[in-house]
Amino acid sequence: MKKITPIGMSVIALLATIIPAFAETGARSDNSMTLVYLFLGVCGLIIFLQLIPVFAMGLGILKGLFSHKETHAPKRH
Repeated sequence: MKKITPIGMSVIALLATIIPAFAETGARSDNSMTLVYLFLGVCGLIIFLQLIPVFAMGLGILKGLFSHKETHAPKRH
């Protein structure tokens, strides 16, 4: 058991120095972020254009509720 502890500590120290090197080589550089932002912008535009009729209808409902136009029923004799 006493031999395992120094070996384990040396393995941990070795891995602690090697793992950042793997992280450095794992990074790749590509220019696809422009396409991703363009795609997300188009999706946002589609969602916005779909909401325009909803806001227009809501504005019409609010105008109808708060208008003070009175309607009278025709009188019958």
